[in-house]
Amino acid sequence: MEASDLQIAAEQFLTGLNRSPVTVRAYRADLTHLQRWLQDSGREMDGVALEAYFAAHSWAASTQNRKQTAIERFCRWSRQHGGPEFDPTRHLERPKIPPPHPRGLRRDDIERVFAFIPARQTRDTLLFRLVFETGLRISEALNIHLDDLDLSRWDEHLTVLGKGAQRRTVLLDDPRLVNGLRKYLRSLDYTHGPLFQAQKNGRGGPLRYQSVQERWQSYAASAGVLCTLHQLRHSHATELVNGGVSLWISRKRLVHRHIQTTLRYAEISDASADAELRIWRREQR
Repeated sequence: MEASDLQIAAEQFLTGLNRSPVTVRAYRADLTHLQRWLQDSGREMDGVALEAYFAAHSWAASTQNRKQTAIERFCRWSRQHGGPEFDPTRHLERPKIPPPHPRGLRRDDIERVFAFIPARQTRDTLLFRLVFETGLRISEALNIHLDDLDLSRWDEHLTVLGKGAQRRTVLLDDPRLVNGLRKYLRSLDYTHGPLFQAQKNGRGGPLRYQSVQERWQSYAASAGVLCTLHQLRHSHATELVNGGVSLWISRKRLVHRHIQTTLRYAEISDASADAELRIWRREQR
């Protein structure tokens, strides 16, 4: 496909693209950049030209992936509308994007958000506290039923249905969380069903992830803290690893399949590292 033909076909493709205006603008910029490069280099769009195009630019992996997606979708559309049958993107390799480093927040920042949850919203406080103090996924917390709780003295725990429909036991080792659960249970007017229920038209029902996420974001914004709901789990993981809990125990608590996932949280602070070195030095004497 020649550069001039690409410009005309790309505009037709973008006109019928059922995507957000932001995506359409990004695709237009990507295809226009490609068209100009082909024109300046005197090339037609084929597999060799595309490989040379990406080799000529030192984009970040995420940027190159986005551009490849735009070009691949355009080429697929072109084939469906009478364009060349050979897909020039077929042999393009995708750059590997390293997994994002999980970012946990300090306990002080999390507690600042909790301070902005109104006292009457005991359900919200308890739900978010449970995620933060146990490292549960929010989906796991929302699926907890009353029958899953056991608050026997000195053996407080809950049973969670996690990924792959695997059940596991989670220790409830934070006294404030346990006391909050006991108080919350006494206030409920139901004895079966989800622990955390939505109250709509006077009837309870399961809480939706989206509504819970919106409520957390509202509280975080009021506190002036940038923190997503999933970062509560990250924050718990960071506390465990950097607080001296072994990687193997932390991995079991967080239900990580691979120890490398747990290692991503191991950013030991200078103070923690210094303290451990002092202990080691004393033991050598």
